[in-house]
Amino acid sequence: MQLAPALPLALLGLLGWSQTEGAQAWKLAPPKPLPDARPAELERWKELSCAECHEDVTREWARTTHAMAWIDPLYQESLKEKKKPESCHNCHIPEPLSHVEPGAKPKSRDPQHNWSHFGIDCNTCHLGKEGEILGPFGAPNEAHRSVAAEAFRPENQSAMLCIGCHATNIGPVIGIARDFVETEQEKKGRSCVGCHMAPLERTIAKDATTVRKGRSHELQTPRDPAFLARAFEYRARRDGAKVLVEFENVSGHRVPGLIGRVLDIDAELLDAQGVSLAKGRLSIDHKQFAPVDGVLTLELEAANAAAGAKVLLKGLHDAPGYETPQLFLERTLELH
Repeated sequence: MQLAPALPLALLGLLGWSQTEGAQAWKLAPPKPLPDARPAELERWKELSCAECHEDVTREWARTTHAMAWIDPLYQESLKEKKKPESCHNCHIPEPLSHVEPGAKPKSRDPQHNWSHFGIDCNTCHLGKEGEILGPFGAPNEAHRSVAAEAFRPENQSAMLCIGCHATNIGPVIGIARDFVETEQEKKGRSCVGCHMAPLERTIAKDATTVRKGRSHELQTPRDPAFLARAFEYRARRDGAKVLVEFENVSGHRVPGLIGRVLDIDAELLDAQGVSLAKGRLSIDHKQFAPVDGVLTLELEAANAAAGAKVLLKGLHDAPGYETPQLFLERTLELH
């Protein structure tokens, strides 16, 4: 059964490098998202015609929140409470981004169409106005016409592919892309793709022989504990009779980006023999959030902290869909 009209995945796995020149790229491990009431993988993804040639990339996408954007049970439940649920459809079942002005919110597909099952699909980013396939290379092939598009240039990807939806404040979702734009993160070498899509090298399709640099479409999100921990840099330093534990937000936007997401980080100061000297907790939520590029500080009384003292960090993440808060951080900090 073919549900969608030849969805274009030919270039889906080949977003070019998104870090600007000289920027340090993140070395991202494969995502290991924790269960949060969403399916681990979108059913029926093999029914997409693109999967015939681009199975690896399609399966990566099928494991993401983009693929689940429409069928997510929490999202579907929230629609029942809205007077105008159609205001959410634009970003959960969008038409191709090429159909609107760069950076604008996309139009919505028909929610009654069985194609809506596929949420934010490959067409969203890669289908052109005349049926051509958009991507960074425009490599000729026998399957379809491919075009190297401006939206896939590293300096344009965040603005033209991501920000239209992710700058929107609606329901529990906070438009964190506004922070990204207002604080000029691209000038610092950051990009949405650079942080959320791990770099890799592979062939375009199963019968292709040329290996190219690209990006995994198995998106990194806060559901992955290791990725969430990377939102901050952690430091501990002496300040008179206190120890200051610092959490610098290096994500490129505020943390968290969702109402209902809470981070509780416990810090314990230990002496050189492992005896507990002081404890404290930092709680982060949508009201007391970590501002972009900001530093949150937790003070610990440390009058007895001699040489060799350390700070132990343990962080728990609670979010809609979790049955209980989940561990995302365990780290030991040396004092400076």
